[in-house]
Amino acid sequence: MQYLPIYINVAIIVLAIIIAIVVIRFIKINQKGYKLLFVCYTLFWIPLMLLRQYTGVMEKAIDSKMILLWLPLASYGFIGIFARLFADWFAFKTRSRKSMIYLALFIGLITYIPIIIYPCTTTNVIQSLGVGVGASMIGTYQLLFNEQYGKSKQFLTVSILSIPPLLADFISSAIQSTFSSVGSDSVRNNSDILKYMWLVGLVVIIATFIVAYFVKEDRQRLYKDDVYKKQIKTSREWIYFVYICFLGSLIAFIKWANSGSIAQLHIEVLAGYAYNPQDPINFSCAGSYEGYLSLLFSLGQLFGGLITGLFLINKIGKLWSFTIGCAIWIIYEVAGIYTLDSYAYLGIHVLNGLSYGIIYNLILGFVLQKTFNQKKLSPMAIYQSVMSIGITGSSFFISWLKQVPLGEKNYDSYFHAATIINWTIVGVIVVAWFIFVYTWLIEKMKISKTMMI
Repeated sequence: MQYLPIYINVAIIVLAIIIAIVVIRFIKINQKGYKLLFVCYTLFWIPLMLLRQYTGVMEKAIDSKMILLWLPLASYGFIGIFARLFADWFAFKTRSRKSMIYLALFIGLITYIPIIIYPCTTTNVIQSLGVGVGASMIGTYQLLFNEQYGKSKQFLTVSILSIPPLLADFISSAIQSTFSSVGSDSVRNNSDILKYMWLVGLVVIIATFIVAYFVKEDRQRLYKDDVYKKQIKTSREWIYFVYICFLGSLIAFIKWANSGSIAQLHIEVLAGYAYNPQDPINFSCAGSYEGYLSLLFSLGQLFGGLITGLFLINKIGKLWSFTIGCAIWIIYEVAGIYTLDSYAYLGIHVLNGLSYGIIYNLILGFVLQKTFNQKKLSPMAIYQSVMSIGITGSSFFISWLKQVPLGEKNYDSYFHAATIINWTIVGVIVVAWFIFVYTWLIEKMKISKTMMI
């Protein structure tokens, strides 16, 4: 057993807890209760960060040929298409956003149990659906926080609620790496051992249930922050919103093409290639550091979000900010084609998060500022549902191209497929940039017209 990585990972968990305490102490909001909601949101994210990374790894352990790899991966995004719309409708019917958080926790509880009892492709799909429902609650938490505490301060909400996923990533990455450090290669590729990851997730969900019980929600404030938002009324505003949603779907496609379970499998392939490029693909050489892939992405995303809100938009404007984000993403994709070392890939993965943090926050701020003239659905629900279409398409497309070389354990065909994928993504980034330019022109024309009036 390797004790040093275990000590390091325990230290990282302690550090994450200290950071959380410091952050909570520095957040200054007049109303009481926001700190507990912050803690609840952090706990809520831990099983999601922990398990969505290992969906592909679990499928690899269940079926070495990975014929149906695309199914559990695509399920994560597919359920989000409907879950986010349902979340708004459910909140409208129950007059409570907290009720949907309870429902998402309950769904997670019942969908994790089957894979713990019997790991197979079917139970892997079921748990992926549960994780997808949980991830769809990002918008619910953001609307809840904004209604209860943020009101007109949409960027405050985006900034504060970008921290819990990072803290959750610290903790989940340490758990993943401890698991990898303790187990041998054969253990890490055994579905009957991997299933204990879901047991950890189950325990955290129960803890989240307990904390959520004490989170107070003033139901009278439901939809009250709409008075600080602008209604989408004119045809030009609707066209703009449709383009923003389509843009969000493209961004989700790009992000999920090289993150999450796809990235987890990729770094394991690179580690095996570095170990012996002449052997068939070996998934068992990434060791204790593979768990930090998502953490580096989240660090890059947090930094990207901060510099966007605090510097880029104010100094160079939205168009140049988006252009910088796209340029960094293209650099990352091209570098990924020529990066065959797992440690180097781990390093450049920060660029993936950095570009996503810049681009995602630019668009999210706009969506939070808008509302419809009815209460059953919000712009956030529509936006995140369309984003889920991009996640589903990306997961299916990438896993479909890679499943044959992964199943055959052939490095040459795998890297050929990866090259096709990366150049395809570069093309999608360019398309996304042109769409953003168009939406920027629409917004600029609207501002000019308002000034003339």
